[in-house]
This record gives sequence, C-alpha cells and structure tokens, in this order.
Amino acid sequence: MLKPTISLFSVALALAVTPPALHAQASTPLSASSRPIYDAVTVAGAFGGLSGAANLNQAGTADWRLGWAASFDATGWLNDYVGVRAGGGWAQDSIRGASLTGRGKLNKFTYDADVVLRYPLRAGSGTFSPYLLGGLGAISLHQLGSDSTWSKFAGNYGVGLEYRFRRVGVRAEGRDFVYKFDRYGFDKTQHDIAWQGGLTLSF
Repeated sequence: MLKPTISLFSVALALAVTPPALHAQASTPLSASSRPIYDAVTVAGAFGGLSGAANLNQAGTADWRLGWAASFDATGWLNDYVGVRAGGGWAQDSIRGASLTGRGKLNKFTYDADVVLRYPLRAGSGTFSPYLLGGLGAISLHQLGSDSTWSKFAGNYGVGLEYRFRRVGVRAEGRDFVYKFDRYGFDKTQHDIAWQGGLTLSF
C-alpha cells in the first residue's frame, strides 16, 4: 500500500516544533486588543492527496491506491481560540487487489461539522495559528462506471497550521476520516487520510 509523503504524524510533529520556534522569533499570543480585524468568518479551499491507511481484508491483499482530495469549508470564530466549521470534500481513489464488477475507482464525497481549537501567535506582520479539529458527518461513495452509490456515518479528526496576513492566508492540514466500508464482500473500519494545502480568506 502506498504511503502519503505527508502524514498526520509529520504534520503533528511540525505543529509540536512550530510554537517554540515562533517564540524564539519573538512571536507572542494575541491579546484582545491585538486580535485581527478580519476574524469573524474564514472560508478556505484546499487540494492534496488521499491515502487509505488500512487494508480492506485481513490478508492484506486488498488496499487503496494513492488518490487526490479537494475540499471547501467555512469557519465561524467564537473567540480567538474556538471556532465551528462546516465543510465538504470530493476525493477519488481506487481499490487494488480486489475482484470487482466494473471499475475499481471510487468517488468519495464528505460532509462534516467540526470544532476547531487554535492558538494564534503574532509573527511579524502576520499570524501563525496551529490548530486541532474534530467532528462528525457523513461520506457518500460512488463506484465509477456503475449506479452503485451508498452513504455512511463518518467521524474525522486532524491537525493543521495557518499563516495569515490580513485577510489572506495559507494553510496545511491533515485529517483522518473514519467510517465503515461494508461493500464488495469487505467489512472493515476504514481510515482515509487526506493531506492538503490551500488558501484562506477571512472577513
């Protein structure tokens, strides 16, 4: 099974190292008086890779090929540290080593609502914000070349880092979408790891 070049572990490690490095550069937490003007709502779009982190059978002969993932979301900030996000995503990957009728490629559409916990740090004229997020939603899967579509309950959790300069920012994020894959003779809890980079716009 192919492994993503960027994993949740590497993103988490980067987040663990970033705050001390920023403090060494005289970055400081935001105070109420220094909170950015553009910080009520943030919208974002991102694109990256998708990797199934678990085999579909016990023998390990059926797994997922590396795919792609795109997403869009909006976050309403309750204060400097807590936000509520609603988002959706479209990803595509394929099953390898399984006997399927038709194509083994699947479209995956996710819909989720999440809580975001961040720690904004002033860095020069911009702001670094490492964050954690987690929530609940659903995933719909469609096998290309067929009329087979089904939906499952899905949870997700992840880590990320945003750098913002006034309204515009960039971010890197890794998330694990967890759901039950019970089609084509398989019955496994699936972990889809999406690792993406994108742009943010705040109002």
